[in-house]
Amino acid sequence: MKKKKTAQLYFKMFWSYTAIVLCIVSALVVYFISDSKKRVLENNRMAMERINREASDYIRETEEISDYLFQDLYRSETELEDLLAYLKLGPEEYLEYGLDRYSAEDNLVYRGIYNFINDAFEGYGALESIEVISYDTLNLTQCYPQQIFYPGKDGKARLEEIERPDFREEGKLLYIKEIRNPDNMTGAGCMIFTFEGESRFQNLQDNRYTELTVCNQNDQVIYQDPPGENWQDRLEDSRYLTLKESENLYTVYTFLNSSQASKLPLQTLAMILAAGVAAAALGILGIGYYVRRLTRRVDSILYAMNQVTTGNLQSRLKVNKKGDELDMVAEQFNRMCEDLNLYIQKSYLAEIERKNAQMQALQSQINPHFLYNTLEAIRMKAICNGDREVGKMLYSMVTLFRSQLKEADVITLGQELDYCKQYMELFEYRYQGCFSSQVSCPVELLTVPIIKFVLQPIVENYFVHGIERDRKDNLVKIWARAEGEALKLYIQDNGKGMCREDIERTNKALRENSQEERKDKSIGIANVNRRIKAVYGDHYGLLLQAAAPKGLLVIVTIKIEENEKDEKGDVSGR
Repeated sequence: MKKKKTAQLYFKMFWSYTAIVLCIVSALVVYFISDSKKRVLENNRMAMERINREASDYIRETEEISDYLFQDLYRSETELEDLLAYLKLGPEEYLEYGLDRYSAEDNLVYRGIYNFINDAFEGYGALESIEVISYDTLNLTQCYPQQIFYPGKDGKARLEEIERPDFREEGKLLYIKEIRNPDNMTGAGCMIFTFEGESRFQNLQDNRYTELTVCNQNDQVIYQDPPGENWQDRLEDSRYLTLKESENLYTVYTFLNSSQASKLPLQTLAMILAAGVAAAALGILGIGYYVRRLTRRVDSILYAMNQVTTGNLQSRLKVNKKGDELDMVAEQFNRMCEDLNLYIQKSYLAEIERKNAQMQALQSQINPHFLYNTLEAIRMKAICNGDREVGKMLYSMVTLFRSQLKEADVITLGQELDYCKQYMELFEYRYQGCFSSQVSCPVELLTVPIIKFVLQPIVENYFVHGIERDRKDNLVKIWARAEGEALKLYIQDNGKGMCREDIERTNKALRENSQEERKDKSIGIANVNRRIKAVYGDHYGLLLQAAAPKGLLVIVTIKIEENEKDEKGDVSGR
């Protein structure tokens, strides 16, 4: 059942975290695709601006060339006069005029209109042709590079053609300059400068999404790519980004289809999707590993809790020192087991120890009440016979029996010292003149609650193993003092004592609180030590030291608990 629960927890967490990772990765993929499309669109838009700008620059450049050539013609008086003569005279008359002018020159060098035209072609490679039309004769002369001239064409038809509103020459840039006589400013004719446009505009279009259209001043298309499209529809279409650049005679339009221009290349799209799939896969693997580790830790907690339910309080959880909630649970669980184990030792084991002690007393005594009543009868008989010393001894003995049978398990330190005094008085009667005792205690410690009979077995151990009967100065001293939360009871004698090895071996057994039955001479001390540790904990108990100059010092350490007396008294009373 617990495996099923942890499996449910694993799958719930795994699929929840997986859904979160997939949502995050999907959002990131959508974001990167959208951002990449914006970048691609921006790059194409910049390319459109560049194409528009370069096309406009070329148109402006050709217009400036035509203006410069026209102005340069007026700066050369000889060439201008020759052109006016060419426009006014017929072919034969102009030939005679040219010969006369050539003869009149001192250096026999004469520059006419043909020289001017040849220099213009040599200076500007984009210039395709120059046409010269006379208003008087209506003759048209077509001039081309490499000194190619075609005079005698129909100038009237050409003038009518260029004056039509729908006039255009596809792929050409035309600039018409009227020639006036500077003497009377009357029109003598015109020159038409034609520049190549189509190939130049085609070279500019290195972006497949940009559409370029060049129109003249009458909105007649002279260049359009792609051809055949109605460029004016693009102006009203919201899908297209439009740039317009107007020069004097021509207008440049560039169009960009935003939906087409923002499309990602398949390679880029595949890379983004592959990165998204890889990120999702790594995230899912990481989630699986993390959740598996987490559920294993939960499994260990459940297993340890199950062990506790079966009574195994030694079960402990591993604390990984990660500082998370599960580590806090593990620490609290371990502390709980320790406290519960201590509580059981303190409460139940103490009760077991008391019951065992009572059972041993019952087994060793056929009828303690009968013995108590018998001793009381003997005491009264001794008093009646006048033997008051024997009566006092029997009174002390009866008092000890009464305290053993009727007093609570927890008494005050003052009561415990009184019992110990009465016990030692019996031996003072027995060893008159060779044994004495001293008991001292601060008044404030007399009311401290302690468990019963922690001193008597130690003193009894001295009378059994430590007293030297041939001496007259046998002495036992008992005193008490408080050290923080601990009560220290000292029992010192000047008897036989113990060797250093025996003291160390006994102290080790007392620290380990061995439960094995002991047959050596420290059985009373071991029993007291076991009772103290069972009630107060492992930090308390007995310690043996060699006394100076000889003898043994037993130090009893008990925890000071002000409320313990009432609690244990109630328990014993029940």
